[in-house]
Order: sequence, then C-alpha cells, then structure tokens
Amino acid sequence: MATIVNPTLTVEDFSTDTVKVTIKYTLFQHPLEYWARTVYREEICLIGDDAPHNPAPPDFSSDIIVHVFPYYTVVNPYMDRFPPPIFVFDRVRVRIVAKAAMNEDPGFTNLGLPKPDEVFGLILLRTVANPVEWPPIPKETSAQTNTVHGIWG
Repeated sequence: MATIVNPTLTVEDFSTDTVKVTIKYTLFQHPLEYWARTVYREEICLIGDDAPHNPAPPDFSSDIIVHVFPYYTVVNPYMDRFPPPIFVFDRVRVRIVAKAAMNEDPGFTNLGLPKPDEVFGLILLRTVANPVEWPPIPKETSAQTNTVHGIWG
C-alpha cells in the first residue's frame, strides 16, 4: 500500500469567523500499485484532541470530529509520464472552516480566559480501483498530522 509521509497541518486566520486549514503530505506509491494504476479514496478529518499526551491516536470517547473534508479520488498525477516512472507525489488540501467549529473546547479557564483548542488531522487512504492482488498489499493506510494549538472560539 502507498505510504503517507510528513503529514502536516497548518491553521491560519482567514476572516473574523473562519480559518484556512491546510493539510499537506507526501505519498509514496508502491511500484506495483503504480503499474496497476491503483486509485485511492482520500478521507481527511480534523479532530479536536483531548488526549493528555500529544500526539495520541484518536480516542473517540473524548476526541471530537471538528470538520470532515469532502472525499477525494487520488490518482498518481505522473501516471502517464515515461521514462522513468515516478512513485512519489505531494498532496495538498485546503478548506475554509468556521472558527466556531474549531472551538472544540468551549468555555473559560479559572482565570477567565478562553480555553485553548487542540486540533490534528487524520488522513486515510483506501484502495477503490485497480488493487494489486498478488502479492497481497494492504488496501488502506492512515497517518496523523501534528497537533495545532489555538483559540478559535
């Protein structure tokens, strides 16, 4: 299965009510998937992290899904370029998200300040077309971005 490396999340103010969320990563495609012309479905969500230690795997008993990016079909953009085959390519997704949605820890501290929020991105790739059947290759992979801290409420 393809491998997701260097997943990063950035959050920037966009307007008084919204932020610009950018998720970037590099995809290393397995050579057999390249030759099979494998197609993936990319699923990305932002998760409000309430884990005591970051980074931590999603713990949906306390973490909440803040925003879900629309699903996207991913195909190697260098598929038809010869020679040589290129198995590595970068992915970038950008969304404008309401600050109210990013405010996953509403309320105030004991000092009367807004509670800070912690958000990370979770990227999931699933094979949806032209899978490699032999040798067996996993049909999905995932990666977690860095955690971004801010006060968005």
